[in-house]
Amino acid sequence: MQLRPHQVRAVEMLRHSLRHGNKRPILAAPCSFGKTITAAYILAEAAKKGKRGIFICDRVKLVQQALEAFDREGLRVGVMQGAHERSNPGAPIQIASMQTLARRKSPDFDLAVVDECHTHYKSLQALMDRYTAVPFIGLSATPYSKGLGVAYDDLVVPITPEQLLDQGYLCPVDYYGGQEVDVSQIGLRGLTTGGTDYDPKQMATAIEDDGSLVGAIVENWLKYGKGRQTIAFTPSIKHSKTLVDTFNAAGIPAAHIDGYMDDEERQILYQAHDEGEFQILSCSRLLNTGYDAPGVSCLIDCFPTKSLIAFVQRAGRIMRTAEGKENAVYLDHAGNVARHGFAECIVPDSLDDGEKAFSERKQTEERKEKEPRDCPQCHRKMVGIRCKCGYEIPIREVLETDGSELKALRKTNRETPVQEKERWFSELLVYGSSRGYSDGWAKHKYREKFGVWPNRIQQNHNVVELSRDVEGFIKHQAIKWRMGNERRNGKRLSGSRAGQKAAASMAAARREAG
Repeated sequence: MQLRPHQVRAVEMLRHSLRHGNKRPILAAPCSFGKTITAAYILAEAAKKGKRGIFICDRVKLVQQALEAFDREGLRVGVMQGAHERSNPGAPIQIASMQTLARRKSPDFDLAVVDECHTHYKSLQALMDRYTAVPFIGLSATPYSKGLGVAYDDLVVPITPEQLLDQGYLCPVDYYGGQEVDVSQIGLRGLTTGGTDYDPKQMATAIEDDGSLVGAIVENWLKYGKGRQTIAFTPSIKHSKTLVDTFNAAGIPAAHIDGYMDDEERQILYQAHDEGEFQILSCSRLLNTGYDAPGVSCLIDCFPTKSLIAFVQRAGRIMRTAEGKENAVYLDHAGNVARHGFAECIVPDSLDDGEKAFSERKQTEERKEKEPRDCPQCHRKMVGIRCKCGYEIPIREVLETDGSELKALRKTNRETPVQEKERWFSELLVYGSSRGYSDGWAKHKYREKFGVWPNRIQQNHNVVELSRDVEGFIKHQAIKWRMGNERRNGKRLSGSRAGQKAAASMAAARREAG
């Protein structure tokens, strides 16, 4: 079985984790990582040593996908899912649905791999509690659920989505955003993963009542997604059907799909869409996980979500590579990109241990040093976006929106809050030092900017020059101070004289700041 370099690294990191006493590591495997193949390799290696393994899926569709992947690798497997025709209790590797495991007596096994482990069932926890000596390896692109760090004891991150993108294993995505639904009056509800999301009934009502959105969706698809195989997410089945009717009325073949349909009907729709018989496949939630169609290159998102898990899983539906697929398009009518950032920039950093107030975002990478890269101009190593020779990595523009017409959401070199504060403090110290000011000056300016003292903010000594935003802030503050000082002194001056003096002082402030 031939593994990709990042899959080899994943196996090595998991072995290292297990050798060092961990029993429940999670492999953070982004979209297009090839996590099922990696799992197949791990279980096959265990089978060679006479050990029995089990691959646990949280839904029937994933059982079938895993079976097809394992069959391609020539593995001898049995399936534990209902009355499945591939049932084979004697096979060294079992593929099992969580629902079937919860109902039946568990088979003996020496190693378990849990797919989509961010959905942590009570029955799975009971199984883990019963097999305390057996390693359980979790797989997830979104290990952000509440308390996941209680069930699992290590997080393995062999590669980030952006690195997969750089290496050609992920398809680049162009994001477009603009008109979206007003969610300010939408209530929240709790999720099984521990987070919160918009109330689905209130959200559905709000979007169904907004008649203008459907027309804008069709217009923007014609502008940015025409000719692409597309999937759409809407907050209700009713809205999905309305959207499909509107596309069909415009001469664009579309179909609706949902979980209430018979499986046979859904399979027919999947195949017809894959073969290009119609272009738009619309749903409410059905396609969020377990849907694997690499040829799909456009996503219409008109389903606002506060859940980072839902957003990343949704975006992953269009990130798979395929022959002739140069890029994908994300049409964001939900404000989700502005809410969460770009999907490929979200990296897991820790597991929630239940000890602090829960937030999905707290489990993502907040601070990580950039790896050095070769400057394409002078070929020396550079960190960040600017090299000492003057070369600067092109920065794409920030979000632009224009009412009903979507605009490109361009990626910037986004900083985490800590990185931004560190940069500001460092640049203020550099400026103050150049003017002979004490460090106290920089601390006061930092407090004016962020409202707090830089008590835990460290100086980055690699910062040697001012960026435009910091330079502009210093100029603004200097002018503001001069004008305030003159207003205070002006009370003791007559009108015309005060005006003349204030004008002269403002001019002096501008000269000093500039």
